[in-house]
Amino acid sequence: MAKTEVYQIRLDSDEKKLAFAVFRQLGLTPAQAIRMFFRQVVLTQSIPFQIESKSIQPSLLHTPASDKSANASESEENHLDIFTELDQILNSDKK
Repeated sequence: MAKTEVYQIRLDSDEKKLAFAVFRQLGLTPAQAIRMFFRQVVLTQSIPFQIESKSIQPSLLHTPASDKSANASESEENHLDIFTELDQILNSDKK
């Protein structure tokens, strides 16, 4: 079995209640939701949602079009792998 660690965070009380209610509606425990978030960070090597800033200079964000098309098919394949792995994570917690 993999070594596990405990990590504590402070949350706004109202935000916690609202988030936990969403987790319940999705059939997840808060721990499962957090593990899913961490798994996505590891798999995608990024934050798994868009983070925007109005102070970012678009001229500094240029990405060649050839890189985008090459990454698109890889991204589609990774999505299937991610969902399979997430299913395994969720099902392992229920055992």
